[in-house]
Amino acid sequence: MREKAPYSTEFDDIYFYPEDGIGESTAVFLDGVDAPEIWQGQDEFITAELGFGTGLNFLLTAKLWLETAEDDQKLIYYSTEKYPLKATEIDDAIHWPELQDVKAEMLNAYPDGGQLFDGRIELNILLGDSLEELRKHSFKANAWYLDGFAPSKNPDMWLDDIFSEVARLSASEARLATFTAAGFVRRGLMEKGYDMSKRPGFGNKREMLSGVFKNKGG
Repeated sequence: MREKAPYSTEFDDIYFYPEDGIGESTAVFLDGVDAPEIWQGQDEFITAELGFGTGLNFLLTAKLWLETAEDDQKLIYYSTEKYPLKATEIDDAIHWPELQDVKAEMLNAYPDGGQLFDGRIELNILLGDSLEELRKHSFKANAWYLDGFAPSKNPDMWLDDIFSEVARLSASEARLATFTAAGFVRRGLMEKGYDMSKRPGFGNKREMLSGVFKNKGG
């Protein structure tokens, strides 16, 4: 049975794998940055994302955070989005029973974001062009999800200037995960200081990338 997968007319692409959206997001992004182990013992943990879309990555991260982090730990989540979906579109797309509670909390604050779950999670949705929005900020992310549409569909999300901003906004040893395995993405992030490696893909995707920021790029 195929799941609902909302479609972007701007980029002629779907937002997530229609056969198993939760499985894909978990395998690519949460597993890709070694969550939840990566945030154990961190008083404050910052995750940054390129491409909020349906909010699926945020919802899965928030759910895992609430299940595994201590009550006094805080997750701060930044995500860029140039073409925000309507709340009703997100509501329809995120249909899994296990995500309904976190979805309801998120949609109460969408698209402005704010303090969720009694302040345990802070959501910041940066509405606008990713490069322009990143340049306005100075946070230091502990984890990155690069989840723009495929480079062939949305090349502006995969510019060298974007990689420079990702590096500038990365804490030491930050982890990065993305569904793409494009050579220019791997090389571009390596030039900015990330140690990049290929790992097995999900579904019909043969490979994807993950990385660790070593702050040794140009």
